[in-house]
Amino acid sequence: MNFSHYLWVGLGGMLGSTLRYWVSNIIPFSSGRFAWATFCVNMLGCLLIGYLYQKIQADSLRYFLITGLLGGFTTFSGFGLELYQYAVAGAHGKALIYGLLSLSLGYMLVVFGKKIALLM
Repeated sequence: MNFSHYLWVGLGGMLGSTLRYWVSNIIPFSSGRFAWATFCVNMLGCLLIGYLYQKIQADSLRYFLITGLLGGFTTFSGFGLELYQYAVAGAHGKALIYGLLSLSLGYMLVVFGKKIALLM
């Protein structure tokens, strides 16, 4: 990977993160409501990554849009793409383990991280 790839990822990531921040300001999170902003961003990211993964062949555009923009917008889209790639490869067991482990362990690590922070 050359320097221009890093530049494309960085520029896309900056834009994706900014868009994510904008959405979270329009639809702020409240523990009393469904997390619509995050849910919509994640689902839109999954839709877009599926479309772009199929349509875009140019490396620089893939780095900018898929890795950068969608990576900054949501990492859930990358997770969805990897599950899809496992399924297409016929690795359904890996897809199931990866999906369940990522969701359950991710949640537990958030709780654990919070507990560590409270102890420090």
